[in-house]
Amino acid sequence: MIKIFVTGGIGSGKSTLMHFFEAKGAGVVYADEVGHENLHDPAMKEELATAFGASIFDEEGEVIRSELAAKAFSSAENTVLLDSITQPRLYAGCLRHLEELSANHQVVVLEMAILDGRDDFYQKADIVIAVTTSPEVRVARLMQSRGFTEQDARNRLANQVPEEQRLSIADVVFTNDGTLEEFKAQISQWWDAEIEPRLK
Repeated sequence: MIKIFVTGGIGSGKSTLMHFFEAKGAGVVYADEVGHENLHDPAMKEELATAFGASIFDEEGEVIRSELAAKAFSSAENTVLLDSITQPRLYAGCLRHLEELSANHQVVVLEMAILDGRDDFYQKADIVIAVTTSPEVRVARLMQSRGFTEQDARNRLANQVPEEQRLSIADVVFTNDGTLEEFKAQISQWWDAEIEPRLK
């Protein structure tokens, strides 16, 4: 089994890369989806209630993500507190899903935007791939594909971790500043040279 972790900022092209892996028959896991699953975990909800209060829950006792975000990101201390509750469960959940997929897939891939070297979780991968894009290209893409204003797009980029952090942990870096076809050709060339031979 080959375990690949994919990271990159918003608008960089991670989704295109993940779709490529799926088309090649890889088992894929999205950290965001695992994080949403975890919000239903009773033990984690209990910890979140203690940390941030009952107002983050709806009438059914489910987490209201916007309320949690408003409280968790109101200060650096609260953000650290949120991470201490959610991060270990996120990592464990992602690894569990990858392990399950490995029963039927030679290649398993995790997409995780927050993979940036803040800890040693990236070392669980056989290969770490970072997708990078120039800020100007990324702003244009966010405006076109997600309907952001230019200011909204720049604000989103300003709140992301420095690109250098992601690149510093990557074994492979794909630069996605050109056309979609050029990006796909770059990925395909790498796959044929580096992955395909290991699957035979």
